[in-house]
Amino acid sequence: MKISMPITKKRIQNHFHYAWWMYALLAFIVILGWNLAGTVTRYQAPAEKRVDWFYGGYHLDEGAAAEALLAKLHTELLPEMEEVKFQQIFMDDAYGEMQLTTWSFTGEGDLYTLNKKYFSNLANNGAMLDLTPYVDSGVLNLDGMDLTDCYVTDPDTGEKWLCGVPAKELPGLLGYNLVCDDCYLSVLIVGGNDENTVKLLAWLVDNCRQPADPPAAQQAAQ
Repeated sequence: MKISMPITKKRIQNHFHYAWWMYALLAFIVILGWNLAGTVTRYQAPAEKRVDWFYGGYHLDEGAAAEALLAKLHTELLPEMEEVKFQQIFMDDAYGEMQLTTWSFTGEGDLYTLNKKYFSNLANNGAMLDLTPYVDSGVLNLDGMDLTDCYVTDPDTGEKWLCGVPAKELPGLLGYNLVCDDCYLSVLIVGGNDENTVKLLAWLVDNCRQPADPPAAQQAAQ
Protein backbone atom coordinates (compact mmCIF):
# COMPACT_ATOMS: atom_id res chain seq x y z
CA MET A 1 0.00 0.00 0.00
CA LYS A 2 1.37 3.33 -1.02
CA ILE A 3 0.90 6.22 1.37
CA SER A 4 0.66 9.63 -0.19
CA MET A 5 1.37 12.73 1.92
CA PRO A 6 1.16 15.68 -0.44
CA ILE A 7 2.81 18.92 0.64
CA THR A 8 0.14 21.47 1.36
CA LYS A 9 0.14 24.99 2.72
CA LYS A 10 -1.44 23.76 5.96
CA ARG A 11 1.19 21.05 6.41
CA ILE A 12 3.96 23.60 5.90
CA GLN A 13 2.39 25.94 8.45
CA ASN A 14 2.08 23.14 10.99
CA HIS A 15 5.65 22.06 10.39
CA PHE A 16 7.08 25.52 11.07
CA HIS A 17 4.73 26.03 14.01
CA TYR A 18 6.16 23.01 15.85
CA ALA A 19 9.69 22.84 14.43
CA TRP A 20 10.70 26.52 14.28
CA TRP A 21 13.26 26.01 17.07
CA MET A 22 15.19 23.54 14.90
CA TYR A 23 15.75 26.21 12.27
CA ALA A 24 16.65 28.80 14.91
CA LEU A 25 19.22 26.38 16.37
CA LEU A 26 20.62 25.60 12.93
CA ALA A 27 20.97 29.32 12.14
CA PHE A 28 22.75 29.89 15.47
CA ILE A 29 25.17 27.03 14.77
CA VAL A 30 25.92 28.34 11.28
CA ILE A 31 26.57 31.88 12.55
CA LEU A 32 28.72 30.62 15.43
CA GLY A 33 30.72 28.41 13.08
CA TRP A 34 31.21 31.29 10.64
CA ASN A 35 32.48 33.55 13.42
CA LEU A 36 34.82 30.89 14.79
CA ALA A 37 36.18 30.18 11.33
CA GLY A 38 36.79 33.89 10.79
CA THR A 39 38.56 34.23 14.12
CA VAL A 40 40.81 31.24 13.51
CA THR A 41 41.69 32.02 9.91
CA ARG A 42 42.05 35.80 9.97
CA TYR A 43 45.58 37.14 9.91
CA GLN A 44 47.18 38.09 13.22
CA ALA A 45 50.48 39.91 13.44
CA PRO A 46 53.22 37.77 15.06
CA ALA A 47 54.41 38.73 18.54
CA GLU A 48 57.61 40.30 17.25
CA LYS A 49 55.63 42.60 14.96
CA ARG A 50 53.14 44.00 17.46
CA VAL A 51 53.11 45.92 20.73
CA ASP A 52 49.98 45.78 22.88
CA TRP A 53 49.52 48.07 25.87
CA PHE A 54 47.18 46.39 28.35
CA TYR A 55 45.91 49.22 30.52
CA GLY A 56 44.24 48.49 33.85
CA GLY A 57 43.93 52.04 35.16
CA TYR A 58 41.17 54.59 34.63
CA HIS A 59 40.54 56.79 31.64
CA LEU A 60 38.45 59.87 31.02
CA ASP A 61 37.52 59.39 27.37
CA GLU A 62 37.17 55.63 26.72
CA GLY A 63 40.85 55.52 25.80
CA ALA A 64 40.47 57.72 22.71
CA ALA A 65 43.47 59.97 23.44
CA ALA A 66 45.70 57.01 24.31
CA GLU A 67 44.68 55.20 21.13
CA ALA A 68 45.48 58.31 19.12
CA LEU A 69 48.84 58.61 20.87
CA LEU A 70 49.76 55.02 20.00
CA ALA A 71 48.67 55.53 16.41
CA LYS A 72 51.08 58.49 16.27
CA LEU A 73 53.90 56.54 17.94
CA HIS A 74 53.29 53.62 15.60
CA THR A 75 54.29 55.88 12.73
CA GLU A 76 57.01 57.90 14.40
CA LEU A 77 58.57 55.57 16.99
CA LEU A 78 57.73 52.01 15.91
CA PRO A 79 57.23 52.14 12.12
CA GLU A 80 58.50 48.58 11.64
CA MET A 81 55.65 47.18 13.76
CA GLU A 82 52.49 45.92 12.10
CA GLU A 83 50.31 46.74 15.11
CA VAL A 84 50.66 49.06 18.10
CA LYS A 85 47.48 49.00 20.15
CA PHE A 86 46.02 50.33 23.38
CA GLN A 87 43.63 47.93 25.12
CA GLN A 88 41.64 48.73 28.22
CA ILE A 89 41.42 45.79 30.63
CA PHE A 90 39.00 45.50 33.53
CA MET A 91 40.25 43.78 36.65
CA ASP A 92 37.84 42.49 39.29
CA ASP A 93 38.33 40.59 42.52
CA ALA A 94 36.55 37.49 41.24
CA TYR A 95 38.38 36.83 37.98
CA GLY A 96 41.20 39.38 37.84
CA GLU A 97 44.04 37.16 39.01
CA MET A 98 42.85 34.21 36.95
CA GLN A 99 42.73 36.41 33.87
CA LEU A 100 46.21 37.80 34.46
CA THR A 101 47.62 34.33 35.09
CA THR A 102 46.19 33.14 31.77
CA TRP A 103 47.62 36.13 29.90
CA SER A 104 51.04 35.73 31.51
CA PHE A 105 51.20 32.06 30.47
CA THR A 106 50.01 32.67 26.92
CA GLY A 107 52.07 35.82 26.29
CA GLU A 108 49.11 38.14 25.76
CA GLY A 109 50.01 41.82 25.90
CA ASP A 110 53.41 43.49 26.15
CA LEU A 111 53.26 46.68 28.23
CA TYR A 112 51.04 46.39 31.31
CA THR A 113 49.58 49.06 33.58
CA LEU A 114 48.28 47.47 36.78
CA ASN A 115 47.54 48.51 40.34
CA LYS A 116 49.98 47.54 43.10
CA LYS A 117 48.19 44.31 44.01
CA TYR A 118 48.13 42.83 40.52
CA PHE A 119 51.56 44.18 39.58
CA SER A 120 53.11 42.68 42.73
CA ASN A 121 51.47 39.31 42.14
CA LEU A 122 52.80 39.00 38.61
CA ALA A 123 56.22 40.44 39.41
CA ASN A 124 56.75 38.17 42.41
CA ASN A 125 55.81 35.17 40.28
CA GLY A 126 58.49 36.01 37.71
CA ALA A 127 56.09 37.18 35.00
CA MET A 128 57.57 40.68 34.55
CA LEU A 129 60.79 41.57 32.75
CA ASP A 130 63.79 42.81 34.74
CA LEU A 131 64.34 46.39 33.57
CA THR A 132 67.76 46.76 35.20
CA PRO A 133 69.76 46.01 32.02
CA TYR A 134 67.86 48.73 30.14
CA VAL A 135 68.52 51.21 32.94
CA ASP A 136 72.22 50.29 33.04
CA SER A 137 72.53 50.69 29.26
CA GLY A 138 70.82 54.10 29.31
CA VAL A 139 67.83 52.99 27.24
CA LEU A 140 65.52 53.63 30.19
CA ASN A 141 66.19 56.75 32.23
CA LEU A 142 64.63 56.42 35.68
CA ASP A 143 66.89 58.91 37.47
CA GLY A 144 65.21 60.62 40.41
CA MET A 145 62.24 58.24 40.54
CA ASP A 146 61.10 56.54 43.72
CA LEU A 147 61.37 52.87 42.73
CA THR A 148 61.00 51.42 46.24
CA ASP A 149 57.94 49.33 45.43
CA CYS A 150 59.16 48.28 41.99
CA TYR A 151 61.70 45.66 43.05
CA VAL A 152 61.15 41.97 43.69
CA THR A 153 63.65 39.54 45.20
CA ASP A 154 64.41 36.10 43.82
CA PRO A 155 63.90 33.78 46.83
CA ASP A 156 66.54 31.35 45.53
CA THR A 157 69.36 33.73 44.63
CA GLY A 158 68.48 36.84 46.60
CA GLU A 159 68.89 38.84 43.39
CA LYS A 160 66.70 41.93 43.04
CA TRP A 161 64.79 42.61 39.86
CA LEU A 162 63.43 46.00 38.84
CA CYS A 163 60.07 45.03 37.37
CA GLY A 164 58.15 48.26 37.02
CA VAL A 165 57.90 52.03 36.77
CA PRO A 166 55.49 53.84 39.11
CA ALA A 167 52.84 55.74 37.19
CA LYS A 168 52.75 58.41 39.92
CA GLU A 169 56.14 59.51 38.58
CA LEU A 170 54.57 60.16 35.17
CA PRO A 171 51.93 62.87 35.72
CA GLY A 172 51.98 63.61 31.99
CA LEU A 173 49.85 60.51 31.43
CA LEU A 174 46.91 62.58 32.60
CA GLY A 175 47.44 64.67 29.50
CA TYR A 176 46.21 61.65 27.57
CA ASN A 177 43.25 61.22 29.92
CA LEU A 178 44.86 58.29 31.73
CA VAL A 179 44.40 58.24 35.50
CA CYS A 180 46.73 55.64 37.01
CA ASP A 181 48.65 57.18 39.92
CA ASP A 182 48.26 53.99 41.97
CA CYS A 183 49.54 51.79 39.12
CA TYR A 184 52.83 50.50 37.75
CA LEU A 185 54.02 50.09 34.18
CA SER A 186 55.80 46.82 33.46
CA VAL A 187 56.79 44.55 30.58
CA LEU A 188 55.50 40.98 30.32
CA ILE A 189 58.51 38.67 30.23
CA VAL A 190 56.96 36.32 27.63
CA GLY A 191 55.37 39.02 25.46
CA GLY A 192 57.79 38.23 22.65
CA ASN A 193 58.78 41.81 21.81
CA ASP A 194 60.90 43.14 24.68
CA GLU A 195 62.98 45.59 22.68
CA ASN A 196 60.09 47.50 21.14
CA THR A 197 57.97 47.35 24.28
CA VAL A 198 60.80 48.90 26.30
CA LYS A 199 61.16 51.50 23.55
CA LEU A 200 57.51 52.46 24.08
CA LEU A 201 57.97 52.48 27.86
CA ALA A 202 61.08 54.67 27.51
CA TRP A 203 59.12 57.16 25.39
CA LEU A 204 56.41 57.39 28.05
CA VAL A 205 59.04 57.87 30.77
CA ASP A 206 60.85 60.58 28.81
CA ASN A 207 57.74 62.45 27.71
CA CYS A 208 55.40 62.12 30.70
CA ARG A 209 57.65 63.20 33.56
CA GLN A 210 56.07 66.63 33.60
CA PRO A 211 52.35 67.42 33.86
CA ALA A 212 50.87 67.91 30.41
CA ASP A 213 48.81 70.91 29.43
CA PRO A 214 45.07 70.14 29.29
CA PRO A 215 44.92 70.47 25.48
CA ALA A 216 47.48 67.66 25.04
CA ALA A 217 44.88 64.92 25.11
CA GLN A 218 42.64 66.80 22.69
CA GLN A 219 45.53 67.26 20.26
CA ALA A 220 46.44 63.58 20.49
CA ALA A 221 42.87 62.58 19.77
CA GLN A 222 42.71 64.63 16.58
